[in-house]
Amino acid sequence: MKGLITSLLIGATTVVIAQSNQVQNANNYLRSKEYDLAKKAADAAITNESTKGSPKLWMYRGLIYEGIYESKKPEDNKLDDEAQEKAVESFITCLKLDKDNIYKDQMKGNLVVAGAALDYKVKYYLSVKNYDKALKGLDLLEQALPYDFDLGLKRNNVTKENLLFSHFNTYSFAGNKDKMIEYANKLIEIKYKDPTIYTRMVKICLIDKDTTKALSFIDKGKLLFEDNMDLISQEIDIYLKQNKTDILKSKLVSAIDLAPDNEVLHLVLGNIYDKTNDQENAEKEYLKAIEIKPEYELANYNLGALYFKMGNQWNEKINALPLSETKKAKEFEDKKLEFFRKATGYLEKSYATAPDAATKQRLRQLFLKLGETEKADKYK
Repeated sequence: MKGLITSLLIGATTVVIAQSNQVQNANNYLRSKEYDLAKKAADAAITNESTKGSPKLWMYRGLIYEGIYESKKPEDNKLDDEAQEKAVESFITCLKLDKDNIYKDQMKGNLVVAGAALDYKVKYYLSVKNYDKALKGLDLLEQALPYDFDLGLKRNNVTKENLLFSHFNTYSFAGNKDKMIEYANKLIEIKYKDPTIYTRMVKICLIDKDTTKALSFIDKGKLLFEDNMDLISQEIDIYLKQNKTDILKSKLVSAIDLAPDNEVLHLVLGNIYDKTNDQENAEKEYLKAIEIKPEYELANYNLGALYFKMGNQWNEKINALPLSETKKAKEFEDKKLEFFRKATGYLEKSYATAPDAATKQRLRQLFLKLGETEKADKYK
């Protein structure tokens, strides 16, 4: 019996020594940048009871995986397609196990570097619609935050708030409505400043045909983003579909009474008049917005688009005239050209501030209608 016990003890000691050797092997292979062998040794050691609690082992493992994804050799990079994740996981585990803070000063910087790399990789996962891996990466970054001792992760925009928003984004793109709502509520509670939280929740509510809840999200969003045109447009569309434009007009008129020099309120009121074909009042409100803020791009664009539409309406009247009505045709033609000329001025102001393909195309079309080919060529 005594011999058997001795044999068992020797066997157990041999296993411990073997696993300790694996830890040392991992470090030796790391030093010589033999990442394939280093990875194999470290991964074997973390599964063994005698070594898996060693912060030194987890430090080596983190450095090995950091070396794998940072290596300039493609054959190293191919050793593990989750090297960033495993580096972050290893550095977190090292710091967690390091009760005496032996490795803290050395590892806190590595955690920041690996965390920044993982944050970048999460964005890649989102771009290729690999939402499960994106969420796994975000969860790891969240676990890393308590070990951001010098706020290096924070300087790289990896914060609790931003991770909440990234979770919301990911669940939104993945179509997980329940988790999306869960994270939206968390973000709204901390007043996270991104209007897409509210606009997306409005869309979800409208899909569920819950306009009351949709309007409540719009109201919450407008407390933080009063001039956000997406929220404003969503509100306008809801009231238009409900044939409640009078409610919206009344709200805006009251708001303008309190803040007469708020160009956004005039723009929105003009937009409502525009959508309900009250062109005279739409024109007045757009002009007022531009008077308050001459370079207001949206107001310039909307007014230009309104004049373009009015010019086309005169053109339709011309086409509806009998051929004998030459006098009226000339009168209507002059009106058409008058509105087209007005449209070009405001659209050019809009384009100068925010050039985009649609405005460019419309300007070219207008100048061709006016027979000004040289100006039209500027907007090819």
